[in-house]
Amino acid sequence: MINQETLKEFDKLYNDTYQDIVKYVVCKCHNIDDVKDITQNIYLAILKKTNLKDINKAYLLGIAKNKINEYYRFKYKQKIISLFSEKEKDIPLENIPSDFVLQDYIIKEQDLKTIWQFLKKKKVIIPKIFYLYYYSDLNLKQISELLNISESNVKNYLYRTLKELEKYLKERSDTYEQ
Repeated sequence: MINQETLKEFDKLYNDTYQDIVKYVVCKCHNIDDVKDITQNIYLAILKKTNLKDINKAYLLGIAKNKINEYYRFKYKQKIISLFSEKEKDIPLENIPSDFVLQDYIIKEQDLKTIWQFLKKKKVIIPKIFYLYYYSDLNLKQISELLNISESNVKNYLYRTLKELEKYLKERSDTYEQ
């Protein structure tokens, strides 16, 4: 059983380190879809520790490295394909705004899936750049430092892929209109 003081310590540690851990996982992980699972495993391992005050960022990064390796070892051994959807999106009725339009939500959700499917077909560095730029709100210089590539390469990957994505989405929309 976890006491309130431990939860407060965990919350503080989580809030102080979450962005850095996610950046590290994004840079080290093979598949951008696995980032959330790996990050969750890291913080679950931390929560099991008895004294959270002694945990520093270096220790947390060591756990992150081990959890990434452990995750991929397990995934390699498992190799099971699910017949069901990976993520069910249940929205509690009381949280739905009065101006909610279901068609708009479905279109936006489908657009995001289409974009990520497009990005995952590219070199592994490209989804990482998009994730760090759009999800983690990092600038080009920060991304270049994290991924150990030049800032101009980050910029080229980002803008070239955006142009390709724009063309791809336009072609898709033209196909559906015909």
